[in-house]
Amino acid sequence: MQKIINILSILSFLLISSSLVGTVIGYRYLTSPKFEKYLKNKIIGNIDNVLPDAIKGGMPKFTAPPSPISKPSISL
Repeated sequence: MQKIINILSILSFLLISSSLVGTVIGYRYLTSPKFEKYLKNKIIGNIDNVLPDAIKGGMPKFTAPPSPISKPSISL
């Protein structure tokens, strides 16, 4: 019985250790300038592909006339 408990204890230690190491490595990668540059390039690339099509159909052909602005009345 003691051997089973020792094996489970070792497996538990390995599982927690690998989770901790994976979390630290993931955090360091996500906060690195290299990942930030990669993400910016990925987003800019997607915008470059979508933007020309979005601009073509986005401008209205007719707009309403401007609404009149009334002058504020100040009485002293």
